[in-house]
Amino acid sequence: MSAEEDDSGGLCLCQQDSYLRKLVTTVVSCTKLEPPPAPPKQEGKRGGKPAGAADAAASASAGSSPQQYELLLAESPLFPESGGQPCDQGVLRVLTDPSDGDGAAGAVVNVTAVAWKDGLLAHITDAPLEPGTRVEVAVDWDRRYDHMQQHTGQHVFSAAADALLGADTASWELHPLDAAAHAGGDYGCVTVDLAVAALTAEQVLELEARANEELRAARRVEPLVLDPRSPADLERMEALRADPTFRGKLPPPDKIKGGRLRLVHVEGLDINACGGTHVRCTGEVQLLKVVGVERTRGQTRVRMMTGGRALAALGGCLTREAGLTAKLTVPPSRQEESVDMLLRDRRDGSKARKLLAAELAALLGRQLALALPPQPAQTPQPPAAAAAAEAPATAAPQWAALHRPAADLDFLSLMASAALEASPGLQLLLLTTDNTEPGALPAPAPKPGVEDSVEVAFLVSGHPDLVKAAGAKVAEALGGRGGGRPGRYQGKATGIFRLPAARAAFEGAVATAGLT
Repeated sequence: MSAEEDDSGGLCLCQQDSYLRKLVTTVVSCTKLEPPPAPPKQEGKRGGKPAGAADAAASASAGSSPQQYELLLAESPLFPESGGQPCDQGVLRVLTDPSDGDGAAGAVVNVTAVAWKDGLLAHITDAPLEPGTRVEVAVDWDRRYDHMQQHTGQHVFSAAADALLGADTASWELHPLDAAAHAGGDYGCVTVDLAVAALTAEQVLELEARANEELRAARRVEPLVLDPRSPADLERMEALRADPTFRGKLPPPDKIKGGRLRLVHVEGLDINACGGTHVRCTGEVQLLKVVGVERTRGQTRVRMMTGGRALAALGGCLTREAGLTAKLTVPPSRQEESVDMLLRDRRDGSKARKLLAAELAALLGRQLALALPPQPAQTPQPPAAAAAAEAPATAAPQWAALHRPAADLDFLSLMASAALEASPGLQLLLLTTDNTEPGALPAPAPKPGVEDSVEVAFLVSGHPDLVKAAGAKVAEALGGRGGGRPGRYQGKATGIFRLPAARAAFEGAVATAGLT
């Protein structure tokens, strides 16, 4: 839309021609924006329209430069976020020869978001441009065409739902493709909320089949722009209301933005007020696939994808199927059965490993206790009293410490119980472990000054008063946190290099307690 008033009636250029990919124009103004604050969490709400360009950029600029600029252009082919459809993105190529509209391009500025602001199109960019600079505005066509396919597919699906089930579309949302999610197999979906409490599996298949039938019919898709101030257009609006393919409601003339109303007409199938970009023919959508159905707030939400997204998803599925066929050495028809068998074996194996680990922990705990010289059971004394008391001439060890790699806190707890049960005279016990495999080198630390990033777990067990004092010292030496119940103090930390300090802190607590 022009930065000046024109006769477009509140419509931007892409709403008049969705296939407009680029144009040459002039920068009208440029404003430096403050980095947008993190949006507050809104539980129980589904998105919503942004209040302006800065709000649209808050989600579109994730991971980009924090410094952004708001540009107004004399004209723009880009689509602003509106009506459930995400905005376009693109680039501004600075023309080095202002007198030549097709001159050589200089600097390139990225447009990350577009939104309506005070009746004008505001472009959020990652660099400033001086007012008066002539630029070529180029649309990210892959993104635009994907949105065109998905949006037209939604119109066809909603029309099919209305025709077959009498189900109105309460709302819809188009999720833009995300490169990282796409690489992980998530191709993004269009969500359509139908005003029906539930859909059967048969109804879903019937809707999908009907929508694809309409796509194959290659129906013409075109925008209709009407001016209620024109008697001829006003008469045509009344005729549209009586058309059986008309869906939704027409706003009153005084509520129409810019004085002109835009509808999208799918020939012989659907007429609906819409401001989004669309393909010229339903055949360009290619195909539609429903990928999920769920109930939500008394309605039914259908997740689907069309066109290039659906083909990309199919390609990914076939690639994964081929990989599974090679790994499982069974045909696709038997892969589900094979995976079920593997999962069953995994569950059974996990149960067996837990039983063996429990037996091993108990055995190691008893061995640790039996390795200590036999001693009579003694009642522990407070540290001060213990220090003053005279130690027996033949005092036997009343404490022990052991590091067991590749274990967890459950394993350490079983060891401690077995050791204390086998040696009642054992007053204090320190057990530590880490998450490395035996013989493996510690992983490098992500932060400077830290030698490794190995996760360490510890357990101090024994007499409650002694455990409380010793456990806190061990946790402090490891730089971690801990807690527990009387007689048990456990916790986790990072850095296997801290274990010697933890052992020294434990032995210091042992000496303070007067244990031999």
